[in-house]
Amino acid sequence: MQYFQRKNQRAYQKQVHTEKQRPVKRNRSFRLAVIIPAMNEEDTLGGVLDEINRLEPEELIVVVNGSTDQTAAIAQSKGAKVVHYQYPLGNDVGRAIGLKEAHADIYLVTDADIVIKAEQYLPFIQAIEQGEDASINSIDWITHYEKADTISAARYFLNEVQGRSDLRAENLLTIPHAISHSLKEKMGVSAFANPVLATSICLEKTKKVNSPYAIDVLKMNKPRKNHVARGTETLSLAMQRMQGDALEAMAYYVSEASRPIVETEICYSEGERNHCREQWWSELDEKPVSFIVYLDQSYDPSMVTTIAQLQRNETIEVIPVVVEDCSVLCWQFQQMKQPYIRLTNSDKPGHAYEMGRHLARGQFCLFHHGFIPLAVYQIAQFVDQATAHPHALIVNDQEDHFTTLEEMDSFFRGQQLVTMLNPSTNIHLSSVLLPPFLVPTSLAYDVSLPENLQIDLFVDQMPVVRGAKVDVHAYLKDYQQDLLCDLLNGFKHLFLKTNRRGGFTDEGRRRELLPPLSFDSCTKQVQVKKASVSYTHTGTTPIEHT
Repeated sequence: MQYFQRKNQRAYQKQVHTEKQRPVKRNRSFRLAVIIPAMNEEDTLGGVLDEINRLEPEELIVVVNGSTDQTAAIAQSKGAKVVHYQYPLGNDVGRAIGLKEAHADIYLVTDADIVIKAEQYLPFIQAIEQGEDASINSIDWITHYEKADTISAARYFLNEVQGRSDLRAENLLTIPHAISHSLKEKMGVSAFANPVLATSICLEKTKKVNSPYAIDVLKMNKPRKNHVARGTETLSLAMQRMQGDALEAMAYYVSEASRPIVETEICYSEGERNHCREQWWSELDEKPVSFIVYLDQSYDPSMVTTIAQLQRNETIEVIPVVVEDCSVLCWQFQQMKQPYIRLTNSDKPGHAYEMGRHLARGQFCLFHHGFIPLAVYQIAQFVDQATAHPHALIVNDQEDHFTTLEEMDSFFRGQQLVTMLNPSTNIHLSSVLLPPFLVPTSLAYDVSLPENLQIDLFVDQMPVVRGAKVDVHAYLKDYQQDLLCDLLNGFKHLFLKTNRRGGFTDEGRRRELLPPLSFDSCTKQVQVKKASVSYTHTGTTPIEHT
């Protein structure tokens, strides 16, 4: 397939060279600069520059780096200003250096390995002439592609959380694109070394961004060695770099562009907590699996039936944690002789999970939100998987949602950025934030913040296994804003734990040649709430349920 595409590209170049090269009309009152990074592109650069010269730009800058062929000579012969580096600059640094060297009203960026007709550049140039600050090549077709890649999902999600869902997956990573002089001044040039980061900064600096035209450049991309995984690598170097680029853009968003993200911590009386545990342990039998369920006023009534059915189960102990005034539910528990925990002043499932883990004696903890109906047979599937995979995280199987970016829920587009932290797993969308999930009790150390726990487990490359398929459609609808906030909070934890690229490679970018980027560090804002906890003993013999 790559050979076929390359063959077609060469045939297209031959066709372009045989055409009479006529200038293309544009508004000459705007100074146009064209930026082209190039490394060993002698086969294609001449055709690219022939088309660019039809635009008659005031400046044409080719940043030649690490080339061992005639790239520089060809660029010079076509009238370009050549900025020459003997060594490779790394991906996209040449774009940033070219922008630093240029002085114009409009900056058009393209690549040296893809020949595009001059007429096709005009919509991007004209958009800036008409007042836009950035005009981006549309690759919207990728949002309709079945099981789209993580990089496209990241672009879509970042645009969405920054209030530009209309841009969908469009991004300054894709050529060609054009920017205004005003935007260049606002942003500086250094961010353009990472086009995904540049897009996020662009969207914070201006609302004047559009996608006026579509050129399918992906099918004409030149195959590169770094696009193929080597040896024992799960991801190629190029894919690792692109994952890091997406995370670096996310780091900018959560530290600078978004509203402050606040974590809530619960302050208990240790005496109360320990007293609850002593009572629970003294009156109830130890079992291999502890089922910890968060219950507020939104609980599904079927959960009461599920808990009743589990009361005589020899494998599972049930630890209900009631966090609001649920008088009917508490009365039902008393009738069932089901002990439970009361937790006040808490509105986060993680706080209940943490209290339940404090009581748990099982080898495994199965955590759940009572809003989501859960049947006993589904719980059994989680337990079976834990028995077969005792050192794995068992997640609610949501892989059926792995369809197109257009059809996917916003949460799933963002979750792909989390799951790619462990590329060895075949999980794409399943999440700790979509309960139930099961984890060895010894590893449930940060369960008060499930968003942080899942980051830790994925970064530590913990095996991830699918459990039952539990329907979360209603949960996604009712709790979407909370879920998105938790995702962003989890990313902030990732950057504190690793770095602004989530630990992924920058693949040799020579960023030291550019002015340093200065961003705020990812700091936590913590809100502390005082809470009380109590154990309600309702008897030790559950009544019979039919």
